[in-house]
Parts: sequence; structure tokens; C-alpha cells
Amino acid sequence: MSHDSSHVEEFIASDRDRALLGIIYGRRRIGKSTMLVDQVVNKNGFYFEATRAETRVQLDRLGRQLGEYLGVGSLALPDWDSAFAALLRVGERSAVPVPVVLDEFGHIKEADPGVDSVLAAALGPGARHSAAPNRTRLILCGSAISMMRSLTAGQAPLRGRAGMELVMWPDDYRIAATRLPKDAGDETTMRTFCVIGGVVGYATDMVNFDLPCNLTDFDRWVVDRTLSAAATLHREAATLLAEDPTVAGSGSLLHHSLLSVIANGSVTAGAIANGVGKQVSNISPVLNRLIDAGFIVRHSDPIRAQRALYALSDSFLQFHYAVLDPYGPLLRNRPPSEVWKDRLRHVFDSQVRGPVFEEVARTWVRRFANSSTVAPNGHIGPSRVAIEGVERELDVVVAEPGDVPGERAVIAIGEAKAGEQLDANHLQRLESARSALGARANDAKLLLFGARVDRDLARVANRRPDVEIVDLDRLYHGD
Repeated sequence: MSHDSSHVEEFIASDRDRALLGIIYGRRRIGKSTMLVDQVVNKNGFYFEATRAETRVQLDRLGRQLGEYLGVGSLALPDWDSAFAALLRVGERSAVPVPVVLDEFGHIKEADPGVDSVLAAALGPGARHSAAPNRTRLILCGSAISMMRSLTAGQAPLRGRAGMELVMWPDDYRIAATRLPKDAGDETTMRTFCVIGGVVGYATDMVNFDLPCNLTDFDRWVVDRTLSAAATLHREAATLLAEDPTVAGSGSLLHHSLLSVIANGSVTAGAIANGVGKQVSNISPVLNRLIDAGFIVRHSDPIRAQRALYALSDSFLQFHYAVLDPYGPLLRNRPPSEVWKDRLRHVFDSQVRGPVFEEVARTWVRRFANSSTVAPNGHIGPSRVAIEGVERELDVVVAEPGDVPGERAVIAIGEAKAGEQLDANHLQRLESARSALGARANDAKLLLFGARVDRDLARVANRRPDVEIVDLDRLYHGD
């Protein structure tokens, strides 16, 4: 059972003799609906998936399906008051909890913006409830992250009403690896993750259940399943933004532009603003909107205050805006296999594998590294340091707990190289960075992440307790 499923199981199994509300949201195609359908089937519950339609159409569909589930024929549901009353009665007098799922709730709210107020009243103390025990577990599920999050934010009507609010994210790189053939190899698995990330739908239906079986097969796969005009993933990013009402519409051009400049290396607020020809103050609200919608992440610098760096939230978005989007015209006019071989393979290596591998390294430190390598509960993220007057990027910085970034001791610094062979030069750069950070980094461990390691460097690391190498085998299988 997945971690997310266990939370849902626990919510549904609550022994409370009253109707309870849960909220689940996350990006499309990460497995929310599949998980909920499984729960409904296993517990004889009710599942309804809304469509983008007017309220009257929604209520008529719901009435037919709910009536069929109850075995009473189509129900007349004139409004959402009556609909929620009927839904909340499903678990009345039941000896066991009954899940009732309203999936794609964003479509319901889009058609009737006040529907959450109606539900709040139906769940509130002023509603007329039967004295009989009620084991209904009503779950609202949606893909528009910012809209779903707003249901319980601030003074929203449902604030304080939900007993569960679960945000589902794409799977990490280790879980994503389990979907590839067992003998694909760690290098193939990492490159595939750099394209489709941890979204389960991108590894199943949307690639026709076709994943590369080895490193030789990777080029064939990436051409057929992402670059081809017939590939479903070719247009997926544009669809994602168009389906989210908080970022679709008149501002969509700016949204796409911000995602594009970040994917192509502009990662500070100033650089992003320059990339789209606007002032930082003008793009800040848009950046925040894309962060709330789950398309961008803001990395706080562990050792410097107010120096946030921005990145796209997952590998596929990075791949789309660095490879698919800017080279779309070229792919339409030339065979994709030629374009990949002549140009896009290099773009992928430099602008996708690098940033994704850096985030994988930070994930490993955060979730899988043992305490002898990095002490737990530290602040983890990218940073920068001035070395001989030139500002250098630090892919991984781990700082001790503390409220003031500039005063935190540095536990570890790391360099992540997806395509280069790690050698003494990489170690020397880390040593220079540690010296430049001053006294607070005197005891910092040096971490080198890479797929290939020079033998001399490996021997040096074996002799030095302050140096550790994290190759692909350790990334995927070790701590």
C-alpha cells in the first residue's frame, strides 16, 4: 500500500458515527482517481466523476448514477442542497464506513462557484441530521491544485470542515524506477526519469505502456513516445495549463514564458524577469500563482536569506520547456529521429539531465542518506558562493537547523554531474567552495554525485572521511 493510500484508508476507517469530509488533490495522471476507485470498489462505496458542464447537467448525471447505485432509479436533484443531502445519507445506518467520492470537483465549482458554501452548510451544526449513526466519508478530489487548496484557505466556507486534506505529488525517482523493466539498468532508469518524472500516467497509458528496456533502446523510446507528432506527451504540458482555471485564460502566454525561461536556465527572480522583459514586482504574483498551481517550486537558500532559486516542479515540465516547446517547429519539419541525434540529444544532456539530476541528489540527501553521511533535520537546497570574485553554484547544501540562514553551520556541500565523469577537479572545486564559505563550513562533508567515477577519485574518497561518492547504484539502492 502506498503512503497516500494509507492516509485515505485511515480516514475512511474512522470510527466516528458522523459524516466526515476529506479533500485530495494533485496533478493530473498521478494516480488519484485510480486509488479512489480502488477504495470505492473494495468498500462498496459510490464514485462520481464530474465533467466540464453546466450545473444542471452535472446534477442530472449525479442523480442517475446515485439512484442506480442505491437501486431506486434516477433521483431528482434540483440543486446542490438536495444533492449533498442525498450523498451524505449514503452511509446512514451503515455498520461500516462508506466512501463517497466526487472526483474532478473543480469542474463542479467552476460551474457553480458557491457550491462549497452549500456543502459547508450541509456539514455544519445548523444542518438537520438524522439521529441515526452516519458512516459516510465524503471525499472531494481535484486536479487544479490552487483551486482545491483554496477550499480550506483563509475564510473559505470549508475551512475547519475537512478531516483529511491530502496533497498527492509525483512519485520520487526510486518509486518511478519500479515501473521500468528490471534489467533496464540504473542509467536507463535515470534518463527515463529525466523525461517523464514520477507521474504514473506518463509511464503507462500515455506511452502505450512502452518504456525503454536498456540504454540502447532509450533513443528509440524518446523519439517515438515524446518527439513524434503522434506522441500523446508531445502536447501534455500545454494541456495541463489549459485545464487549470487558475492559470488558463488571458495570462497563459506569460505563464508559458515564465516556465520556458526557468527551464532554460533563468532561476533567480531577477533573471526570470529579464527573460520575459518585465520587472520583478510584475512577475512575482504570477510566479506565486504558478507555485500554488504546482508548476514551479521555490527553493529557499539554506545559508543565505532572501536568495530563493526557482525550478520547474518535475522532470517532464523541464523536458517539455527545454526540448519539446522551443524545437517544435524543427520537429514538424524534419524527422524526429534526425533532430534528436543532431541536436536535441545535446540539449537534453545539458538542459534536462543536469537540473533533474541535481534535484535527485537533493532528494537522496533529504530522504535516503543515512545519518552518518548527513545529520537529519537540516536545511537542504541549492546555493551559491563567491570563489575568487566569481559566483559559483552549489548543487547541494545541507545546513544545520536554525532560524537565521546566514548563521547556520554548513553540514555538507555537494556537486551533482549527470553526464561528466567525476574526477579530482570536481573534488577540488568542492574544497574551494568549502574554504570560501569560511569557518562555518570547516567541518562540512563533501558529496560527489555522478554516474561515472574516476578510479583515482574513488581511492581518494576511500581514504578521506570528509569525502563521499554517491554513484547511481547508491542513489537507487543505498544510503
